[in-house]
Amino acid sequence: MRAHKAARSALPLAVLIASLALVAGLSVGGSYALWNGDAPISGTQIRSGTLTATVAVGDTGSPTATSAAFDPAAFDGMLPGETRSATLTVGNVGTTPFAVAAFVDAASAANPYVSWALAPGACAAPAGAAVPLGSTPQNVGGPLTASTFASFCLTVDLNPDVPAAAAGTTIADFTLLLDANQYRP
Repeated sequence: MRAHKAARSALPLAVLIASLALVAGLSVGGSYALWNGDAPISGTQIRSGTLTATVAVGDTGSPTATSAAFDPAAFDGMLPGETRSATLTVGNVGTTPFAVAAFVDAASAANPYVSWALAPGACAAPAGAAVPLGSTPQNVGGPLTASTFASFCLTVDLNPDVPAAAAGTTIADFTLLLDANQYRP
């Protein structure tokens, strides 16, 4: 009689497993229609392209460089109240226009004695107003169209109120960061 009871208890377990599998299959399989659908759109143009930005120090663009280093001597030995500048060139070697946004690293932005600004155009003749830079990206100049290069002038100002105790010290390196944000007219 015990053998007969063992056969009965295995049958409900098999039916339970099959029922759970069926329920799981129905709940997963039935959810696809929620995410499918289409709708006609008229008068729309869809375009694709590439967004590829390059950077170089100086007024000549690079077709491939994605980072560049200023000559340390360009900002070495600054005196209180002094301003120095350096030209950099950003290139758009892709097919999609973009706006250039710039900012400095957080540690540099927090320095109360140094300030940074970026203006469109070479330093010899800036083409636009300088945009003060901090730790948040700021758009500088207009859009950079496909297959073009544009120069920018970075200015670094040393506050005239630098304490005398800081004389002869070196300010840590700073990092100028550039973003290329797709331009949509």
